[in-house]
Amino acid sequence: MTAPEKKTTPIVTVEKEFQEIMKLVIMFTILGASLAFLFGREPGTLPEDIVKELAPSIVVVCGFFMSYEFCDVMGVGMAKGRTGIFEQTYKDLPAKEDEDVYLRQRVLTNQLEQMPLFIVGTFLCALLVNGKIAGILSLSWVLLRRMYASEYKRGRGKKLKQIKLAKFTVPCYFLCNAMVMAAGIQAMRGYMR
Repeated sequence: MTAPEKKTTPIVTVEKEFQEIMKLVIMFTILGASLAFLFGREPGTLPEDIVKELAPSIVVVCGFFMSYEFCDVMGVGMAKGRTGIFEQTYKDLPAKEDEDVYLRQRVLTNQLEQMPLFIVGTFLCALLVNGKIAGILSLSWVLLRRMYASEYKRGRGKKLKQIKLAKFTVPCYFLCNAMVMAAGIQAMRGYMR
């Protein structure tokens, strides 16, 4: 009888990682340039009515914040409460977190990790490029992130690969990075005019 083969994670060289990152930078730049050139206002100008231009993005971001607070932040607290953790002292806490708590905590943390790029990208794109486009892209991001959160929370008993989160996270990276790049390109266009 032979011992089962141990699976190892392939080692990615620094050069290969750099090449993959550069491919993404190029893709995001092309997407951002497309948004800036196809939908952007006159470079170097601000919207005539800033409130009206930012309003769609403000509504979307506020909606996301409320869903984040109620579904993610409070969801972690409720999951912890169901385990009785609030009745324990620190030294009595289990070495391994309850799976439901862990999954909800990961959702919360990952949402938090994504927020800076989402918020900055949304508002810069709305201000410098086009408020309606930023509103549509940010709404798409929010819907995908809510689906991501829902899917991740239902991952109890599954391997991370089985939850299939990439179908939500990858499009979100493209949406946010396209908005950031569009704003950066539009800012350069305005500076150079």
